[in-house]
Amino acid sequence: MPGRLKNLILADVGDGGRAIRYRVVGTEIVAAHGFDYTGWTIEQLTSGATLAFTRRLYGLVVARGVPVYSEGKFRWVDRDFHWTKRLHLPLSREGDGQVDMVLVGQFYETAHGAAERLIPAEPAELAADRAAAAAPP
Repeated sequence: MPGRLKNLILADVGDGGRAIRYRVVGTEIVAAHGFDYTGWTIEQLTSGATLAFTRRLYGLVVARGVPVYSEGKFRWVDRDFHWTKRLHLPLSREGDGQVDMVLVGQFYETAHGAAERLIPAEPAELAADRAAAAAPP
């Protein structure tokens, strides 16, 4: 796990995923952006279509309480990375199902993908995972 901490983001979320503040930003992500945006809100970091996409992504995680995988073009000027892959995982401080934090794993590639993808986990997939986790060893 220590080798992957550099690719993690921990974000506080509220207002159905519209209020996003970055609590922790890993060093690989900081390097990709060229600066540390720990403590920033999503509006301070981005705008336009990227802001809309990010709000949609966090909104799915928060509203459905499911993991969401996404990938797409890395929209940062003058960076070597051209493609990014992300997995957003819902977290609840109280354990009551109310998503108030999101853990993100984000990786960058120089190769281009075909098109942006946003894939929330399906209820049947989650039910199978929960059943497997509840089964006695």
